[in-house]
Amino acid sequence: MQETGEHRSLPPFLRRRNTNVPIDIVLNILARLPVKPVMRFRCVCKSWDSSITTPNFISTHLNNNKIIINNNNNMNKDDDHHHHGYLLHMPNVITRTMYSSSSSSNPVCTVVCDRTFNRISEYPIPSDLLINFAEIVGSFNGLLCLAEYGNGPTYVEVIYLWNPSIRKFKRLPCTWLSQYDWDATGFAYHSERDDYKVVKIYSPSSNRIKRPEVEAEVYSLSSDSWTRVGISLRPNVVVSKVKDYSSASFVNGALHWLVSVSEGEVEFRNRKIILSFDVDDDKFGEIALPGGHGLKRLHSERFKENLAVFKGKLAFITFGNSEFLHFRDGIGPCQCIIWVMEEYGVCESWNKLFSVRLGEVESFFGCTRFGELLVQKAFKFEYGGSKVLWWNNCVIFSLDPETLHEKYLGVQHLPNIATTFEESLVILDRADGQSG
Repeated sequence: MQETGEHRSLPPFLRRRNTNVPIDIVLNILARLPVKPVMRFRCVCKSWDSSITTPNFISTHLNNNKIIINNNNNMNKDDDHHHHGYLLHMPNVITRTMYSSSSSSNPVCTVVCDRTFNRISEYPIPSDLLINFAEIVGSFNGLLCLAEYGNGPTYVEVIYLWNPSIRKFKRLPCTWLSQYDWDATGFAYHSERDDYKVVKIYSPSSNRIKRPEVEAEVYSLSSDSWTRVGISLRPNVVVSKVKDYSSASFVNGALHWLVSVSEGEVEFRNRKIILSFDVDDDKFGEIALPGGHGLKRLHSERFKENLAVFKGKLAFITFGNSEFLHFRDGIGPCQCIIWVMEEYGVCESWNKLFSVRLGEVESFFGCTRFGELLVQKAFKFEYGGSKVLWWNNCVIFSLDPETLHEKYLGVQHLPNIATTFEESLVILDRADGQSG
């Protein structure tokens, strides 16, 4: 009997007796396969395609993949291709001129092993997805949140959810708060509701409102809509400024930003807190920064302050050089201090974990799951018998704050970095565009 084209397309384990295999068993097998073959099997027949694109199958595949990842990590600790702790980086500036007729020269996002930093794979960045200045807001379950924006008060930002492993993206609906300037974003995953949320924080334009109070909007993928959310803290305390173009750190089911606050009639007082957003109840809260006499001098312009996730815990990390007003003006090493909140929400549990002297650090991108810092360092060379720092050159390193061991990552561009990444089928059922 002659085989049909559809029959020849079946995987070998189903080609022999495909009519006798119940569809639930077929889907159970498919849900345990990697993303690439699953996408290929969508072409077998309409029933497979419709089943693979259901939310239930996508969720089951994701959960199975996490189990496989954990098992592989325990069994293959020295094999990059079976080690599924990945991070991803891509250029932060993408223009039309970067694309040519040769796809091999087009910009890509690169996935590397987060333990050895060896390259695992590359995904092309489609020309219709991003141009201008791009920022990775966050990454969950293989889904990247990307923000595109320009300079000046009249820009219109665009936010995408992009799954590079299935080459699908979704452009979020726009919001129009003309009297507001966009300050910061956050990307979160609500595991109990299997929902992805994007938070945008705005500040009123200075020429419109005398006393600035920030506002926020929250996007839910499940409803595909934005909701305006108020930021209510203690009486007479308002958020006056968020760290410019700041992406949030997601810890313990909440997003976190470093912000300045005003109290009572005292505006723009130089006091900072951590602003939190609980994705369960969509409410904002505040967390005090590490206190003490030794930290007060760090809350100034001479130090760069960052929030991060350090080995699964909320961390406050500073880089600076007390000998210079701006540490990048000096050639001496900078001091790195890492505070970790040992018990989430308990301010008394802040622990000064490290205080080390590092080289000349310009930018901080985040931490790997092993606690290594991803930073941009100045390129040092000798000119006329003197050591010179070249800040415009991009040299990206990983730094171990405990051993002070550093590793050059070989990144040839100023990057956006997602410190966690994995392949998945997320938004296969919700995408409104295809990349590549």
